[in-house]
Amino acid sequence: MAIYWDAEGMDLDDDPVSGAHITRLTTRPLSNINIYCEQPYTTPDGTRVAVTRAPSPDPRVPPYELCVADIPRLRVASLEPVVSSNFLATSSWSGLLYYLRPNGELVRVDLATLEKQIIITHWDLPASISLQSVTPDHRYLFGSLRLPDNTFAVIRVDLPARTHRILYQSVEPLSHLQCNPVHGRELLVQVNRGQRFDPKSGHWIRDNVSVTHFYIDTETGVERPLPVGPPHTANSCGHAAWIAGTGRIGLAVNWPGMVYRREAVARGNLHDPRHPGGNFITAGPDDAAPSVFKAPEHLFNHVNVSRCGRYFVCDSYGHGLPGPIELVVGDLQSGRHATLVADCGAEGGGAACTHPHAYFTADNSRVIYNSNRTGICHVFAARLPDDFLSRLA
Repeated sequence: MAIYWDAEGMDLDDDPVSGAHITRLTTRPLSNINIYCEQPYTTPDGTRVAVTRAPSPDPRVPPYELCVADIPRLRVASLEPVVSSNFLATSSWSGLLYYLRPNGELVRVDLATLEKQIIITHWDLPASISLQSVTPDHRYLFGSLRLPDNTFAVIRVDLPARTHRILYQSVEPLSHLQCNPVHGRELLVQVNRGQRFDPKSGHWIRDNVSVTHFYIDTETGVERPLPVGPPHTANSCGHAAWIAGTGRIGLAVNWPGMVYRREAVARGNLHDPRHPGGNFITAGPDDAAPSVFKAPEHLFNHVNVSRCGRYFVCDSYGHGLPGPIELVVGDLQSGRHATLVADCGAEGGGAACTHPHAYFTADNSRVIYNSNRTGICHVFAARLPDDFLSRLA
């Protein structure tokens, strides 16, 4: 099938603080989403990124269209008119995406070549499964699913064998699955401890919920805990990412009451007393306690760590809502940080269409993010000034 590339993108201006050059990649009057930030859905050369579109103002409501944006050409093309979910599985920066068609086919598409391959013809798992991650060798695909008995499972699909199994099961919700992007032997999982679904009332029961993360072995399902969440830190914001080659993760944790800066400063409690220096932390399973990245003026939320493992980018709610919401880059080696985008234009609350979900391209040349500054979510790219990262060293 011929691919039609529509001229949608446009260069805008330079950020007044950092000098980053801002490009808007989408213009269609639909909810345009860069999907998520933890595992970048982009080609290894950083020139193409995946975008999903939804006609509803709330992009959690189907149907969804899968598109690809070509950054240098300022063009967008439709890859699949309807996909079954707004969640796609990928291995970070590989450019290979897995999704379900409504007819039950599991498809892999290469963003670089636009070639598609039907991996499984008859998908025998529920369409409600949330496909999320793939091992770097593309052998195992992982998704999360609520089972008929209202427990929650991590499902591992063996792609060459076309078989699946429950790798891990819990009475508490499991989400944000991420394979280690280097070797794929461990899967990062978020769990909401103390939260359960009550089938009689049809409501969630939340009893002193503790949001944390842990690893599971992708072969055995054996769990390894992390010093994240109570008693070590405040609850996780639910956003974490692997720090490549280290076996550690970077994540954002809650600030007191999740109030915003103006109110928090007035109350004198911008950060949790367990980590007053900031709310971005790094942790590994062998750590007795996490390490805190000192950025006390920021309230970080969504997280991406660069492919090289040195830098992170987060949205900061430090000015309160309705903003402005900054995009801030930190250097994990030097401990320094700087604002890349002074006001990304995202609203910050509610559904994904109001979240920046910023992530680095593989070469660290750009940060991709969402913005609903026009009232409709669109995808933007901020090109880093040549000396931006060197100034953080």
